[in-house]
Amino acid sequence: MTLTVEDGSIVEGANSLVDLDFANSYHSDRNNTGWTGTDAVKQAALIRATDYLQEKYSWKGCLVEADQPLNWPRSGIQNVANNIIPNAVKQAVCVLALEALTATLNPSISPNGQTKFKKVDVIEVEYFASPFTSTKRPAVDGLLRPYLSGNGINVPTVRV
Repeated sequence: MTLTVEDGSIVEGANSLVDLDFANSYHSDRNNTGWTGTDAVKQAALIRATDYLQEKYSWKGCLVEADQPLNWPRSGIQNVANNIIPNAVKQAVCVLALEALTATLNPSISPNGQTKFKKVDVIEVEYFASPFTSTKRPAVDGLLRPYLSGNGINVPTVRV
């Protein structure tokens, strides 16, 4: 897959918020020795990191265009023009891309709790013990905090 970078102008088919030069510079500045591999491998990691941000986080503001391919750029965020990707968002993509190279980066929030069912006469009750898990990423969450709505985590709705 080709890396197509969103630059704030709502690029058709965009699949990354960061280009390879930005990511290489970010990791070089921090001496992140895990940022290795071919350009194609690194580009795939940037795409996976962007996918993670797409699926995992709930953002402030609104999409600039309803049919834009990525969650950025956004409008209605204080002190952020609607044609830029904030540097902190790009840095978060870089952090996640490094993780994508060195570990499994999975955007899904998956059920992990046991469903219990209790029936007393005609009354039925279902209990969910910790129905969802999400991996804490303090460095990423700290970078993104100013741009997140609510708790910032997208959690699927469970109906009982």
